[in-house]
Amino acid sequence: MRQFEIEPADPVNVEFCDFLSEYAVDPDPHTPLDPKVGIAVQSIWKDGSMDALLERQSEFYLMDSAP
Repeated sequence: MRQFEIEPADPVNVEFCDFLSEYAVDPDPHTPLDPKVGIAVQSIWKDGSMDALLERQSEFYLMDSAP
């Protein structure tokens, strides 16, 4: 979103974007993710700005977690 200067439609998602950008995953596999990570991802995914971002999906690579 930031790369394409697309701002979230919901102001709460601006804070969630900042949170996720600064979040560091603990390398210890026994340390769970902060529950706020899931909340932030769900909220940003549902944001109205996602349509604008996905219109440009051919311009970026979104890595998946498939093995």
